[in-house]
Amino acid sequence: MTGRGCGSAALFAVAAFLAWYSFGITVEMETIPGFRPNRAGFAIFLVLAAVGAALAALTLAGRRSRLALTATACVAAALVWRVHTIAPALHCWDHNTVGRNDDGSFDCHDL
Repeated sequence: MTGRGCGSAALFAVAAFLAWYSFGITVEMETIPGFRPNRAGFAIFLVLAAVGAALAALTLAGRRSRLALTATACVAAALVWRVHTIAPALHCWDHNTVGRNDDGSFDCHDL
């Protein structure tokens, strides 16, 4: 494996970790009813950082690499799912606390 291939693999690992961490920081907010710190903005920041890492990895690996295209598709699928799951809380962007309702919607609060 060349240096470019190793660098690309490392960047894909970073992108996958950022996607995973983006899910992890909001798991309480999304699954347990009640007041929770609003981390939706940070989750979206991590999604954007993961997109950048995946694009850099794809560029480094070369556009014809099947492995790079597959890894990009996997990271992209995880990030699309991440945005889909955090989307109901995005209207609370400028509030520091969110309250999750039983139906999955969020109420914005500043506590």
